[in-house]
Amino acid sequence: MISIDCKHSLAIKEKLLVFVSDKLEAIPILKSEKIFLTKMDDSEVEKSQVLSAIDEFLKSLDIEDFFQVIPNEEEIIIQPLEGKDIKEKLSKLAETKKELFFECTHCGFITLYEEEWRVHKLIHYL
Repeated sequence: MISIDCKHSLAIKEKLLVFVSDKLEAIPILKSEKIFLTKMDDSEVEKSQVLSAIDEFLKSLDIEDFFQVIPNEEEIIIQPLEGKDIKEKLSKLAETKKELFFECTHCGFITLYEEEWRVHKLIHYL
């Protein structure tokens, strides 16, 4: 299981989670400032594919010059570079439509839909 540490780049964490998990067809688990990626069929998530997806995500938002991606053993750290331009870009990103996520406090399941989240929570009480 590969983790992506976003504690220094919280402004892009949620959009990154959606982009990377869709691109790799992986199941994301969001825990505080980290995103964990796993496959449904228990196959390994390739680090090179994750790095490629992160790079593509940063390029799609035109912010690849403002972040550095640091790969470690089983963790990838995303850190912003200092500068005035990055603050302006991130504030514009924050102003765009902000999607609300619903997260299960028991297992970390994430969805965009409140009704799906409510139904999911019921499985923990059966």
